[in-house]
Amino acid sequence: MKIIRPNVITDAMLVSSDIPETDYAEFAMGTTYASGARVMDSTGVEILTLDVAPATAWVAGRLLTGQTSSKTCRVVAQLTSLSYQIRERSGAFTLGEVVGVTGTAGELADQGAAHPVVTVATDKVHNIYESLAAGNVSNYPPHDLLVTVPKWKLVSATNRWKVFDDKVGSQASKTTSMTFVLAPGRINSIAFLNLDATSISIVQTDPVDGVTFSATYGLVSSAAIIDAYTYCFEPFVFLTHTAIFDLPPYELATLSITITNTGGIAKCGEIIMGLSTILGTTLYGPSIGITDYSRKTADDEGNYSIAEGAFSRRGSYALKIPNTSINEIERVLSLYRATPLVWVGIDEIAATISYGIFKSFGIVISGPSYSDCSLDIEGLT
Repeated sequence: MKIIRPNVITDAMLVSSDIPETDYAEFAMGTTYASGARVMDSTGVEILTLDVAPATAWVAGRLLTGQTSSKTCRVVAQLTSLSYQIRERSGAFTLGEVVGVTGTAGELADQGAAHPVVTVATDKVHNIYESLAAGNVSNYPPHDLLVTVPKWKLVSATNRWKVFDDKVGSQASKTTSMTFVLAPGRINSIAFLNLDATSISIVQTDPVDGVTFSATYGLVSSAAIIDAYTYCFEPFVFLTHTAIFDLPPYELATLSITITNTGGIAKCGEIIMGLSTILGTTLYGPSIGITDYSRKTADDEGNYSIAEGAFSRRGSYALKIPNTSINEIERVLSLYRATPLVWVGIDEIAATISYGIFKSFGIVISGPSYSDCSLDIEGLT
């Protein structure tokens, strides 16, 4: 049993991708949206800090102008009397200039020379939202989702970021192939989940040592080939999950990943990369399966209608672990009790690859050198 502890992929780590982030128009604080309108948020918010607060606090959607630079931005929310979240800044303000609503003295404020605009972490960025109300204006979707009666609902991540959204069932897609160039930090393993592809190519390049890893993996599965007839006539079957464990762990290397589906649309649900470790040896008798969230209903005549939904993988495993590893295994599993991990029960069986959390684990110290560990995994949809 192996696990991969994921590196969270941030904007700074995604160097480039050939999937354009043009799913919908960018959300704008000053635009009025109709019910059902969709937008995306790819930029997040920034923090504007002041030396002197405006006499009248700025409200969401207010257009602010730098009185010297003439650069503008929109207010998202007030944090304190001297700090605001802003969006859609047209350029750099001049440090020390007065910022505010032109022509309204009570809404002008001194930015101060010691407070440049700061970009904050974009943990809720790269999502698509749908308006739930007519006349929807100045409601920033990530904030609005937290109110009692929201005017926006979250639809999904943008196409480019679906491979990093922790949702295995939502697939990024692009005709023929998709490429991601990343600077993920130190990793030695990558898992690809919910694939629709014929091959994967990976090139790792270190700024000092050059190319340190280069490989292409075909995804054709031979599982359906049991005799000469199926060899000749059975349609090609491709792996939907695969994991790679032999990357050299370079801290500063960049990683170029290309997922190809020759003659079709390349799709991938999730790319998980990080450092792997071995928990123990998987014993015979593991059970694997899925939990299906499709809705099946029958009418009075017994006719079924089925609304296909998501599903998650699950598995139960018995492991043999060295007694010298008990403390470390207990520490790691306790540390990641609420964090999704990639679990690989048996290297040669792709069906034992899942991304999720453990529901329970237990260790029985059954001998002087080795102990028994039970592990139940619940995958994410």
